[in-house]
Amino acid sequence: MNEVVKCTTCRIRSAIYYRKESGENLCLQCLERSMVRQVKHEINKWKMLEPHDVIGFLVPIETLLTSIPAFRIMAIIERKYATKLFLLRPKELIGGIFNGKNTVEYQLPRKPKNITELLRFERIEAAKISKEHNINKVIIPHTLEFEASYFLSNILEYNFESLSDLSPKMYSEKYGVLFVKPFRKVKSYEILLYGYLKGLLGDVYFKDVISKYFTFNNYHRYLDYILALSKEHFELVISTLKMSELFIEKVLPEYGYRKYCQLCGAFTRNKLCNVCSALYPNA
Repeated sequence: MNEVVKCTTCRIRSAIYYRKESGENLCLQCLERSMVRQVKHEINKWKMLEPHDVIGFLVPIETLLTSIPAFRIMAIIERKYATKLFLLRPKELIGGIFNGKNTVEYQLPRKPKNITELLRFERIEAAKISKEHNINKVIIPHTLEFEASYFLSNILEYNFESLSDLSPKMYSEKYGVLFVKPFRKVKSYEILLYGYLKGLLGDVYFKDVISKYFTFNNYHRYLDYILALSKEHFELVISTLKMSELFIEKVLPEYGYRKYCQLCGAFTRNKLCNVCSALYPNA
């Protein structure tokens, strides 16, 4: 007969998850609290949110499944800040939380050619919506493995301008919106497990939006590598994220990337980044 493993935090409830890097056995409630603490730490460290902000929570096409439970976590945190929270979802995404109050649809202008175009298209469309609804902050819920794999893929392909998408904060001057990334140190597997056990992932239909916009097969190999690495060597993935911060702070300015793109907020040498200048030449 198998012995029930107790949560090492509350010592009351049964554990549902073993966090290898810390040796913790966590119940669902303590796993939720742990992720709330992680997100709050990033918010405070980078001064991402303030009381009475009007927040838009972007559901990115590239991280649909992790974004659903991330929205639940954010709804818990948002109560502390006395803010108003909007959900910004792709038009093609239906079911679950996506039909509720304060939900606004967005649609990309065209099919992106690569992952960088996808990220910047999403930010621009979110910024447009934000101006209509007086939203001043937009949360982009990218998790740890996505951030690390995006850094790895662009470093290996020498796409230095794309690295600015990893900045914890980006500002769109044209729309007056600050993009923030408070989930950047939350593990994808943990938030997916939380969402599954909370029953948040069963009533969502996302095939149409994935097949329409996310078709970059070359990117998946980097993501698969980082996901596998995260299971056995979590510290290396965290180190990769810290390296991305160093590149943004020290390396990009040396290459002349010192300005925010006026539309998407990426660091650029000119008024607009290469993606926005091609799509919106008259902006």
